[in-house]
Amino acid sequence: MYDVAIVGSGVIGMSIAKALHRSGMKIAVIDRDVPGEHASYKAGGMLGAQNEFKGDSKLYRLAVASRDKFKALSREFMEENGIDIEYRRSGLIKMASHAEDVPGLDAQYDFLHRRDSQVRLLSKADLEALTLGAVEYRNRVIHIPDDGQINAWKYTKALLASLTASGIDRFCHTEVHRVNKKFDVYTLSTSSGEIHADKVIIAGGAWSGKLLDAQKANMAITGVKGEVLLVEHDGLTLEQTVFTTSGCYIVPKNKNRFLIGATSYFDDLTVGVSDAGVEWLKRQAMDHIPCLAACRMLKKWSGVRPYAAYEKPIMDELEPGLFVITGHYRNGILLSPLIGELVAEWVVKDQRPEVFREFQITKGGVNSEVYNQWGSTRV
Repeated sequence: MYDVAIVGSGVIGMSIAKALHRSGMKIAVIDRDVPGEHASYKAGGMLGAQNEFKGDSKLYRLAVASRDKFKALSREFMEENGIDIEYRRSGLIKMASHAEDVPGLDAQYDFLHRRDSQVRLLSKADLEALTLGAVEYRNRVIHIPDDGQINAWKYTKALLASLTASGIDRFCHTEVHRVNKKFDVYTLSTSSGEIHADKVIIAGGAWSGKLLDAQKANMAITGVKGEVLLVEHDGLTLEQTVFTTSGCYIVPKNKNRFLIGATSYFDDLTVGVSDAGVEWLKRQAMDHIPCLAACRMLKKWSGVRPYAAYEKPIMDELEPGLFVITGHYRNGILLSPLIGELVAEWVVKDQRPEVFREFQITKGGVNSEVYNQWGSTRV
């Protein structure tokens, strides 16, 4: 019998477990595969709190506050388990891929610059000086110096090591089929038998909606498959992440490696990388950083990001003791430290954080439908 059972061991689920452990609760973390081997492990690791937003919102403020926790968190992991999550406050360059994207980027710049004077427009000469000529100027360019990055794979491993050291029970390769409540106790029917808990947190990413009875949640979560490449180029010196309005990003990593992502295929939970996706990523990357034409391909993979309506995550208590925390889309890693702390506080104190009221499931509300009018791929 557990105080809390967490279904899903991506960075959101593991961050909640890590924060809950401090309360002394008995916790189980359940995953259908290996912890941290899905969207979390396969992410680019961008901490794009400002890059992702064009206007003020509760989610924007959560993102900035969570981003600012990573410097201390990186030190904590080094001291705790010796894993370097490779935190960098290296800045981000955002570019308008097409002329028609310029008004939108100008509006985003106006919003960001009013709140942070360090965010600035770059001229062609500015961009050349900042990137040593590596990045080709296109249409409009802004520089966001405080957005950074981590190594997503090492971050998931550091979280897993923290849970292991804490003695939290983990059930790997365990599929949860149903969640039922009887006599104030939840029973999770799984491929490994029944697990009982006072409270349950569903943090299963794109699969979260499948775990709940339709009567319990008027909720729709879909998966957005993204393909990613890891390449190497010995002669390219670049510190900043480059993010384009077409959806392509180039993230510099250690050892002259660069992560290039990501395609977007809505309602796609499959695994694998398409030839068309690889070609689109290569073409987009080379359009903005021409010398990548000479890069060496090291690896390619895909992951599935959980998507809710209007890119607004679901963080709600469906009934007493049954929580759903999902739909963070491209920002799961970015939001995970703060979301973990806030959800843990919610569970312990039985009091919903005021900031989460916007992310409830309401019948007919923004999170009660799948917002996928694209239907769609980006390749």
